[in-house]
Amino acid sequence: MLPDGECTFAPAKTSSGGGVIDPRRPEGDITITASVGQGGVNKQDDVFNIQYGLDQVPPIDGGPAPPLKIDGLCGPKTIGAIRAFQQKHFGWSGCDGRIDPGKQTITMLNVKRQRWIQPYLPPSMATDGWLLANMLRHAPYTKSCVHAAMMKINSAKVGGLFGGGSMALIDRHFRLSAGGTVDADLTLIYDVYSRMLNILDRPDAYCTLDTTDEGEGISSVAFARLGGFFDKSDLTGKIVFRRGAYFASEIQDFAAFVFIREMRHYVETRGDIGHHAKGWVTDEGMQKLKRDKTILNCDTYAGFALEARNGQMQRPGWVKSTQFR
Repeated sequence: MLPDGECTFAPAKTSSGGGVIDPRRPEGDITITASVGQGGVNKQDDVFNIQYGLDQVPPIDGGPAPPLKIDGLCGPKTIGAIRAFQQKHFGWSGCDGRIDPGKQTITMLNVKRQRWIQPYLPPSMATDGWLLANMLRHAPYTKSCVHAAMMKINSAKVGGLFGGGSMALIDRHFRLSAGGTVDADLTLIYDVYSRMLNILDRPDAYCTLDTTDEGEGISSVAFARLGGFFDKSDLTGKIVFRRGAYFASEIQDFAAFVFIREMRHYVETRGDIGHHAKGWVTDEGMQKLKRDKTILNCDTYAGFALEARNGQMQRPGWVKSTQFR
């Protein structure tokens, strides 16, 4: 992390055409050093290569549908995909669920692969570090949004010339004037934002890529372990970006929205998941939130910080009520 908030990563190996070479992708024919599948040795690198090759085979030629998860682990789905491929090409007599080096199944696999197909792989720091850097370059702007939110809260607490306007914006998002202990809730919201600043001071220490596909089924964009900021016993629990973060990384406000909503999870102290409504403040679900839920809701914190920084905004086109988790 450089002093101005920009991030750098070591340059990745590139091809003669300028594209980044992912060393995990097999070059040339699929090869294995030992048997893969039912009763096989199942070395992780060998299983990885077979999974990759099978995912390059169209279903009409015996390839898996849906594609396999390429993780180097030989489970029932991988064995089933091997059997299906063998049955397609060799019939039941040649369907034993196992691929051996130099035998007919791996030979046919290399014939039927469509090598132009690039199967999905989890992000790798070696080849996808640019994605993390693209998100982290928006940390200074996100920090300015958080600062603006804290200033609005302070202004509302102090009152005076600008206090009324600040409180109106706070009510737009958090509805504190609907009753309850306003000062206590303002303090709670302020403290949440202040904890976020600790992350934004060192985003490289608190953010990473989903290199293991842990977030499969959670979110295509980003996820964070609830209260992970306070768990000093497990430093692996970070704010984790997935490939879907690419779109957010190209839009400053979008990136800040993602950052803030995930930080709201990450700094939670009471175990509330913060998913009471999703979307923009003017969306129907967000409008129906009661004040006791707004002070916990992740999207509420993200939207308020953006409007505190920029003034009231029209609903951004990139906001989708089911986009984030």
